[in-house]
Amino acid sequence: MRSARRIKIILAMALTLGLAAAQSPVSVWDGVYSDAQAGRGAAVYQTACASCHGDKLQGKGQTPRLTGSDFVMNWSGMTIGDLFDKIQTSMPADKPGSLSREQNASLVAYLLSANKFPAGNAELSSDPERLRQIRLEAAPAK
Repeated sequence: MRSARRIKIILAMALTLGLAAAQSPVSVWDGVYSDAQAGRGAAVYQTACASCHGDKLQGKGQTPRLTGSDFVMNWSGMTIGDLFDKIQTSMPADKPGSLSREQNASLVAYLLSANKFPAGNAELSSDPERLRQIRLEAAPAK
């Protein structure tokens, strides 16, 4: 009887610790993309995005800037999944959804790099669930 109770307690503790770890916040300040991936994203940007958003992400006409405080504040508090989904479903404007999920992940990595968020060792995933766990925050948490 005691060992069955101990097992239940151990399982409950393990489940609680597992949920806490799964829910721990991850932010763009944690290095969620690699430099190599951002480099591939720069190439995707030049072929698929620069004609509308400008060679240096500066925006053109009605298209918004993709760097700087306006961009960061527009997306601050949202997730990388939100940004990824917006690009995946509506960009490029002349061929929405034409980029692969991997190309979009590289493109998001490039946008993060261009906005001075730190790179890490691992590549940004293209998995929607994982992307929804990464917060885009204007400033690192204290």
